[in-house]
Amino acid sequence: MTTIELCFLVLIFLSGAILVYLAICGGLVRYLMRPKKRDNAFLIDYETREKEFDKAWLDLTAQTFTRPSPFGYDVFGRLYMADTPTDRFILCLHGHNNSSIGQLKYLSLFRDLGYNVFMPDHRRSGNSGGDSITFGCYEKHDVVGWIDFLQERYPDATFALFGESMGAATATMVAAMDKRVRFLIEYCGYADFRHLILPKLGNLRPLYALLRPGLKAMSNILYSVDLDETDALSAMRSLSIPVLILHSRADKTVYFSNALALAKANPKAKTVYFETPAHARSLIVCRKAFTEAVQTFVKDVDQNQSL
Repeated sequence: MTTIELCFLVLIFLSGAILVYLAICGGLVRYLMRPKKRDNAFLIDYETREKEFDKAWLDLTAQTFTRPSPFGYDVFGRLYMADTPTDRFILCLHGHNNSSIGQLKYLSLFRDLGYNVFMPDHRRSGNSGGDSITFGCYEKHDVVGWIDFLQERYPDATFALFGESMGAATATMVAAMDKRVRFLIEYCGYADFRHLILPKLGNLRPLYALLRPGLKAMSNILYSVDLDETDALSAMRSLSIPVLILHSRADKTVYFSNALALAKANPKAKTVYFETPAHARSLIVCRKAFTEAVQTFVKDVDQNQSL
């Protein structure tokens, strides 16, 4: 075999290896960012089975809104006004491949605290459009757009954020972007894409260094997403508003190490950790402790900010 033939074979082999590598990374990106969309019927059944969803919540009076996102699709949201008129609004942000349906379990908690509650559907979720879930990259801009939308209709409105899982990471990034946010409640969120993925790999963690360039490239190619923008950790580090970090120590979906990283990034943040084994189940399993943690935090913030 001549040198030229050998070089040609090596080139073919390397080209094939690169294509296989990119195909694997592309498959992972599609799995994470374009899963089969769960419709409201599925989510109602899931939330009823897993999280004590009460179907009577669907009959509660809500204003519904649809508006265009600057990214070329429509987004949907539900607004539940407090029993006593108030200018205080809290936005409740749902997690990956869920919808505002999944946030209804928190509605009475925040309305009892005297808040109007707004629950948007993120892109490719619920009644909103969009071709992919972007782990906060585009979602954070849509949430800022909702704050603008509400401010136009309620000029004296003040805003706070509660987020669950991906919604928590998104809320953290929004709080760093928008100075109108008074406080943040971050529940079972991830610090960044690296902190989300690494614990799941276990003994295969070294693979992440190999996969990261491909994941980053394919997320850009397929969905125009820069994974480095899903950085709640840097956002948390920049916050000066009151923050409450809630997490489950045995969480295997978004590992507890994410909460520790976020708390380290913002030492002034209050932290409450639960012994629940499942992801985002603390309101169900530890209802009294979860409710008291949120109520105490919100009441303290409201009292201090009113002085």
